[in-house]
Amino acid sequence: MGMIQQPLQGVPVPGYSPVQGQASMANASPSQQFQFSQMAQQIGLMNPPAQPASHRRNQSALPNMSMGPPPAPSAGASSSNFGDPAHQASGQSRENTGGRGRGGPSGHTRRHSLALPEAKKAAELAEKKRATAGFQFPVPGAAGAGATPADAATGDDKLTTLTATTIPPSSLTSNAVEAKAAMVEPARGTSRATGVSRIIVNNSKTRGFQPGHRARGSVNQSVGSLSGFQYPGQPQIVLPQNQMMIPQLYPGQQLNALQMAQLQALQQAGLPTIAGAPLNSQQQQQQRKTLFTPYLPQATLPALLNDGQLVAGILRVNKKNRSDAYVTTNDLDADIFICGSKDRNRALEGDLVAVELLDVDEVWGQKREKEEKKKRKDITESRGDRGKNDGGSTDTQSIAPDGSIRRRGSLRQRPTQKKNDDVEVEGQSLLLMEEEEISDDHKPLYAGHVVAVIERVAGQMFSGTLGLLRPSSQATKEKQEAERSARDGGHNKSHSERQQDKPKIVWFKPTDKRVPLIAIPTEQAPRDFVEKHQDYANRIFVACIKRWPITSLHPFGTLVEQLGEMGDLRVETDALLRDNNFGSDDFSEAVIKNVGWEDWKLDSESDAFLASRRDLRNERIFTLDPNGTKELDDAIHIKDLGNSKVEIGLHVTDIAHFIKANSLVDREAKKRGTGVYLMTRAVNMLPPRLSAEVCSLIPGQGRLTVSVIFQVDKNTGKLEGEPWIGKSIISSSGKLAYDDVDSVVRGNSNPQLAGVTAEDVRTLYSLANKFREARFGNRSANIPPLPLLYQLDDENVPVEQNIFNSSAAHEIVEEISHKANYFVAQKLFASMPEKAFLRRQSPPNPRRLVTFAERMSKAGYEIDTSSSGSLQNSLFKVDDAGLRKGMETLLVKTLHRAKYYVGEQVAEDQRPHYVLNLPLYTHFTNPTRRYADIVVHRQLDYILSGNVAEYTEDLENLAKTAEQCNNKKDSAHSAQEQSVHIESCRMMDKKAQSLGGDLISEGIVICVYESAFDVLIPEYGFEKRVHCDQLPLKKAEFRKDERVLELYWEKGVPSSAYIPEDERPKDSVSTRGTVANDSEAARQRAKERYEAQRKQTHAGTRATEEVDALFDDDDSASEITEMAAGVSLNPTGDRPTQSMPPSPTRNGLKEGMRTQSDSKIAKSAIDAPESQVSDKEKYWSYFKLREEGGEFIQDVTEMTRVPVILKTDLTKSPPCLTIRSLNPYAL
Repeated sequence: MGMIQQPLQGVPVPGYSPVQGQASMANASPSQQFQFSQMAQQIGLMNPPAQPASHRRNQSALPNMSMGPPPAPSAGASSSNFGDPAHQASGQSRENTGGRGRGGPSGHTRRHSLALPEAKKAAELAEKKRATAGFQFPVPGAAGAGATPADAATGDDKLTTLTATTIPPSSLTSNAVEAKAAMVEPARGTSRATGVSRIIVNNSKTRGFQPGHRARGSVNQSVGSLSGFQYPGQPQIVLPQNQMMIPQLYPGQQLNALQMAQLQALQQAGLPTIAGAPLNSQQQQQQRKTLFTPYLPQATLPALLNDGQLVAGILRVNKKNRSDAYVTTNDLDADIFICGSKDRNRALEGDLVAVELLDVDEVWGQKREKEEKKKRKDITESRGDRGKNDGGSTDTQSIAPDGSIRRRGSLRQRPTQKKNDDVEVEGQSLLLMEEEEISDDHKPLYAGHVVAVIERVAGQMFSGTLGLLRPSSQATKEKQEAERSARDGGHNKSHSERQQDKPKIVWFKPTDKRVPLIAIPTEQAPRDFVEKHQDYANRIFVACIKRWPITSLHPFGTLVEQLGEMGDLRVETDALLRDNNFGSDDFSEAVIKNVGWEDWKLDSESDAFLASRRDLRNERIFTLDPNGTKELDDAIHIKDLGNSKVEIGLHVTDIAHFIKANSLVDREAKKRGTGVYLMTRAVNMLPPRLSAEVCSLIPGQGRLTVSVIFQVDKNTGKLEGEPWIGKSIISSSGKLAYDDVDSVVRGNSNPQLAGVTAEDVRTLYSLANKFREARFGNRSANIPPLPLLYQLDDENVPVEQNIFNSSAAHEIVEEISHKANYFVAQKLFASMPEKAFLRRQSPPNPRRLVTFAERMSKAGYEIDTSSSGSLQNSLFKVDDAGLRKGMETLLVKTLHRAKYYVGEQVAEDQRPHYVLNLPLYTHFTNPTRRYADIVVHRQLDYILSGNVAEYTEDLENLAKTAEQCNNKKDSAHSAQEQSVHIESCRMMDKKAQSLGGDLISEGIVICVYESAFDVLIPEYGFEKRVHCDQLPLKKAEFRKDERVLELYWEKGVPSSAYIPEDERPKDSVSTRGTVANDSEAARQRAKERYEAQRKQTHAGTRATEEVDALFDDDDSASEITEMAAGVSLNPTGDRPTQSMPPSPTRNGLKEGMRTQSDSKIAKSAIDAPESQVSDKEKYWSYFKLREEGGEFIQDVTEMTRVPVILKTDLTKSPPCLTIRSLNPYAL
């Protein structure tokens, strides 16, 4: 029952039962109340001082809050003391400690919380048990769902930045009240972290604490049901959700810190803590059924985190299964698993949260129980659907007598909603990025639940669609029936009556699957929305979340803007920018006026100022123009010095001279963080007058620059002497297009070049290759670039249509920039080690990397993982470009995105940049498109002027800026990838229309599962999943040990024409024979029907008071686990995983088959004349086929090629791309 000792004395009121639970409390009358003579004084002391109002999204009514936990019997804390050790009860058993509800009445069963050291000990034991399996739950920084390395990127790097300010534990405790004001309100600017949040993360493991458990109220474990406990006459403090304190039971015990925090939360909410106290109108409203646990007061968090009772970290949500979330923290060696919406407790992707650790077995048991419930529901619905189907249909998958679903071999039929979610999540990204799967045999190492949101992502916006409010599922069905009847001419009266009830809110359905439905006030919707909501079904809106009460399943928000119709390129681009928290492209009038420098010219500067700079106007300096842009912020010169020596200079506009710190322009640039470069447009970080005029290195005009000049041996690329870094004046001689440089390097032509000769260009390209060779310790000629890995540091500028594309011009700029950035980083760290603004990339996930190397070794490719250089050298040796791209795709999933950090805030062994293989690195070369470069230029300005001591930028502000730049950098990368995806889908759709048939391309099988396989399509730079339940198969068999998926095809049924049975119109379910004859018409009907359903916001059909819906809308993780069963990331191969490949075999590639996707292979139907070559002739050699017992079988193995059909759907926002494997027996 969870008794809390309390020294206060109270006078009981006759007639009040001491074991009354939540129900009795809600109906308590004034006559039943009792008073504590001393309680009012204590509560008054516990009230926090006045403070600013917290962020509205963090505000909520707090009607229920549990008290602090007693020790967890299973946590090894039997000797720990809870409260006063002199009065600790020793004879109380678990049977005598009934459930104490905390959270919603339909919440979890009893669960034990763990201290940080206890959680580590439990994880260590779990690791020992699974040591032979080589499994590890996602380590900090593992990629998230839908998250590309950009989306998923790496909470450990975020948290490293957050540890910038170190404050002794004592100061945390004594200054908790003072720190409260800084923590209670999440930053409204662009900064991610506050000073106190960094303190929290930095000191969360300073000292231990006495652990306890969190008891969860449930139907079977409420206090009110425990008749065995009778303490007549005992005064009590009865808390909501069956929590109670019996003060006289242990009169000497004092409240611990967590108890005090919880009581403070009650007092802040103005809620009664005395049973039977009268409720005012506001409190009665707060007594609505609570669905979430209230957040702990912000002021109490530093001490709780410092004591190890809580841990802080960055939350990420599994995009394919939003029931699962993870928190990355520096305190633990693996991520914390958050199970379900309730434990996530209203936290959103990217939030900095405080987490209480829980017993993993208990959390996992509840997860399994929820999944079993969902399975039973799916089976029931499947039976109902099958009962409506035409009896003539043949389906080898049926309902077994025990209620389970019979499979066709390993072929598993996904539920319809799961299919739709997979289409949108997998179809709307370039690469597949997923969490590692978890199962009964491989549970997470840590589990917990969110008890507070320390800081929200600032300025967060979401694109999506609007739908009408549905009071309940039944009401929705009735309304749909009434509308249908009205269209048929009947029941007009009922339909009219329903239209009179105007809802108070409408539902906003975000495009991002990780974000819940948002309730929007009806008055914010278009005036005619309620009457003509169907007309808005294809309109894209933008909304933001304002608040999320604990009594509501969904948050409440505000409609920000209406973008326009789906499918419009401008609208889709605006939507992806908003989803990545980039606002309007335009600058405000105030910012434009603040720019100044209207008539600036070099001559306007004083002679003394110009004389202090190195004059390089006589050098042959040129700029490289990526795509006709006017923003030219760097230039290059090369000069032959004789004796095989050359001088190379990189000149970058002196941004620190034109943008002063804390000016309006500076604040706007910091808010934007970075420019965003998309396929069809660019969003600038700086106003045009700066980026395209005074700070642009326009040919023929004198400009102020900061230069890095160094000498190298032309034959070896070895550096000669020390580089010179200083202020300079240049005048560019000309501007070269990337295409001109590429043409010169290839030797196709010798175009007229301004400011440089063709020989100079070829020399630069040769030196760029030598620089790359030197970084990786490889002296082979013409080592190939690995662009996918390099994009972990910086997005492509210019944007490439294919993420694997590279060019000679890009490689020249890239390598010279790496040199300059490295030299500047060395100078910054040598001059101001504590405050140097640097960039690093963490080493890869070690176990994933080892597994990757072992599998490649089995395929005949030795991978040396001892260092970054040796690892990439191993890939350089792979001559087959297509296979190398496949390996690069797999390798990138073991890596993290690079992050900014501040000097000595990071340990020395964590400072190197892994992919670039450099010990120190920063961003210096592009100050007009990255705010981090502006910070670096300012630091360098102080160093070059000899005034390092005058650089007074606060260390904490630098850490905030680093985190802000990290967030914006990742968002810009994500936006660019989404833009590439949209444009590629539109391009492929045009190709398919011009063909008048299927668009076919070759793909490399990356990974095989029991009912699906992943395919990389090098031609377009996509990785997609082929789902076997979308193919005309009789069944599938998965040979796990051999890593072979056997497909048993229906002969004569084309994959492109096949419609799965559950997607066919219910009134005319076709047999497989009919599918072959009339598939196109059925496909169109199914698509139209699906679109009609999609346009109606169906997710709003639950009433907000339906607590069960909180868990029903979560995807079943077991479905994903079963689909990927047997795929492993560990050496033993028995760990299901979706993001990494199993071991390919040496003979996985057919003899004589080209693995490079180039012009020598007919990569798509458009590449070969259809009149000359049929699909069968083009692709038959790709298949491994056999016939046995009348069955037509194809073996799908990893690291082999398969032809796939590409299907685009531009009616979705953003567009979707799905693939199907060709049926070789229908060619």
